[in-house]
Amino acid sequence: MNCENSKSSSSRQIVHYDDHKIDMICASLEKEIAALKNAKYQDNPLMVVRDHTYFKATLQETNTLSLLELPALASTKKHSSDPPWSQKKDFLKYSLPGATQTSTSFQRTQHTQTAPISLTDKSNFASVWNIQINTRSTNPPLEKPNIHSDVLSKKMFVFERIVTSNYFSEKQIEFKTLHSITDSTSYRYVLEDILQFSTKETENCSVTSFVWNTLNEDILAVSYGKWNDDARDGNDDVKGIVYCWSLKNPVNPERKYKFDKPITCLNFSKTDANILVAGSYDGYIFALDITQERYRPLTINEKYLKNFPICSIVSLMQKGYNKSEKEFVLSVDSNGTVRKWSITFESNKIDQVSLLYCGIRNGGSAIASNAVVAQNMSGTILSLHPTDRTIYFVGTKFGFIVKNTIDNCDDYDDIFIAHHGPVYGIKFSPFFPNIFMTYGADWQINIWTEDIEKPLLSLCYFNAIEDADWSPINSTVIVSVSQAVICIWDFARKTVEPVMTFTCEVGVHFTLVKFSKRGNNILTGDLNGQIRCFHIKSMPAPPFLQRNSILTALKNVMSNPEMARICKKI
Repeated sequence: MNCENSKSSSSRQIVHYDDHKIDMICASLEKEIAALKNAKYQDNPLMVVRDHTYFKATLQETNTLSLLELPALASTKKHSSDPPWSQKKDFLKYSLPGATQTSTSFQRTQHTQTAPISLTDKSNFASVWNIQINTRSTNPPLEKPNIHSDVLSKKMFVFERIVTSNYFSEKQIEFKTLHSITDSTSYRYVLEDILQFSTKETENCSVTSFVWNTLNEDILAVSYGKWNDDARDGNDDVKGIVYCWSLKNPVNPERKYKFDKPITCLNFSKTDANILVAGSYDGYIFALDITQERYRPLTINEKYLKNFPICSIVSLMQKGYNKSEKEFVLSVDSNGTVRKWSITFESNKIDQVSLLYCGIRNGGSAIASNAVVAQNMSGTILSLHPTDRTIYFVGTKFGFIVKNTIDNCDDYDDIFIAHHGPVYGIKFSPFFPNIFMTYGADWQINIWTEDIEKPLLSLCYFNAIEDADWSPINSTVIVSVSQAVICIWDFARKTVEPVMTFTCEVGVHFTLVKFSKRGNNILTGDLNGQIRCFHIKSMPAPPFLQRNSILTALKNVMSNPEMARICKKI
């Protein structure tokens, strides 16, 4: 502490006070305080004896002493000693959101020495009769623990997720990361098998349908059907299975529901992401609440059962008389009938509307006047319009596609021939709502636009197209499966053949294919009850203007001038 003496204004002298002088000054201040208190109580004049002088003090900051320092283990971009950002790019692409880096250096090994166990030898005489009496078990047998209790099942559920995450962590991170993008001039598609979902119960079942959850991208609902009776299977009563798989646990499904008939189709509710609607081979439509582990399915159409296999179901929202939206389910069966069902779980009320009877009649569009009338065209697929929810399309086994509105319950609006065989699927482009594709058993993938009865583009393969799907990140990329082959089409670059084909091992027959919501993975289902997940590598960068890209690609491949003019008007 430095002190400046203020006795004279012309010259100042710095005086250093030691501890003794400071104590004297504090003592004098205490005396003045005591005199002030006495003068206040006795009303006497205050006599102050000034035995010290005022001084001015200047305080200076000293150096900071660090007592404890814990350096950070996770480096940041602002740190000057870090490597450049380009060198850490390969490492950061595998980082998960919310991950924490901890230290593993604080480890300690401690040994404990206990007292030795004392042993003694004892002997006794006993007859054979006493030995037989004493060796008989008089206590009741021990009861086995209830492994199906709720507390134990929850603990095993968490424990199983922890174990599987340690084993599949790299594959799960690879599923979440985006694909590596290459230049547009040199492109190639590489598929890597990263995850597989299967159990022993689904070995003799075929995958009939799967759908992603509307809210949680990690939940995949899969339906299975057993069509052949195998004597080696111990459980003959189970013909259909519905699993809810999670990417956090590829070993065992999160939810299991078993049925006595094969399950043919699935779809999640539009309003409640926990409600799963399933159609069966014997005509039943079930509603499942996947938030409950043990749940008895609710039968929607029990009062109006027709016993025809349900081929496809979709969920839609429709306004009622009071202008409030309610959720309904559209279903098409093998008899060619489309019906609308209400999902009102409070009152369990069921409304049925027969929307369409798929029968070929003379005088219809795209049908000759002398054509043979074929009754009961079996429906195969049902698809809603992406923007106008009152319009739906139905594919049939005769190759026809029927267009109709929900309000029209007596007749259909339009019908045209799409394929020379069964139609397996109708899917709209995620970037252009007026463009949709159809595929079927005639080896072709046709791309259409509304109100035109001729395809804009036909992609042909040398086998039946079991299933196909649009890419959610590239408007000109389509994936399809045919037996054991996965084909990736990019009609902006090539239309004669696929840009990539991937052949799986012998004995695999794919039935379904679907892109993940981020577009960097492909999921497939086969006749052996196995779900495979393939990660796409070295994929070209998606175009910036997706709508212009698909229109330009269609214009470039059209040879007919009339179709090219139609494409310009889209």
